[in-house]
Amino acid sequence: MQPTYIIRLSAALKAVRLIYSDRRQIGEADSLGAKCLAIVISQIEEDGLPEADLKPLKDLEASLRTPEGLSEQEARAESRASERRDGGAPSQTLLARLTAVIDLMVKGGYDESDAAQTLMRRLLAAGVPPPLQGGDARGWKRMLFWRADFSHGLATPEAKAEYHDFNAYLETIPAQDRIKRVLDEHLWDRRRNPR
Repeated sequence: MQPTYIIRLSAALKAVRLIYSDRRQIGEADSLGAKCLAIVISQIEEDGLPEADLKPLKDLEASLRTPEGLSEQEARAESRASERRDGGAPSQTLLARLTAVIDLMVKGGYDESDAAQTLMRRLLAAGVPPPLQGGDARGWKRMLFWRADFSHGLATPEAKAEYHDFNAYLETIPAQDRIKRVLDEHLWDRRRNPR
């Protein structure tokens, strides 16, 4: 039996080959290439390669995720401006905010599946469909799969920055009020609560 990382790398490379065979999807190819590179980087990190040796790969990954000609900050601002409710899957930045809320709820004593179910009900009520990827029929379970991938570093730099920024914002709310305010005021929904 092959090691798990070989199976993951093989699947990632097969996906890249399929996407690149259809040149109409070149934007998706760049995104997929960045995701595949993130998997490669995480595996190399686990094998103990020094950070200095990983820097070129991480720079390449960042350049694949950032639209040409835009600084990281401009790309993040453009990503926020383009977020909308069009029936499509939630963006990675929204999923990062939801991940921060689940983490907060778990710290507050909720079971992670209960926290994910609560948030999924609120997402659906707000007109946001569940994540597409995850391999489970239940939307809240797919949200937890995304959260697990996020915790292993498989997210865009924008999503990681959003998670960090949103957590910093949550820290400004008094501890005894955080969960109530996050849920009651829909703080996870950036469109309702511009910061």
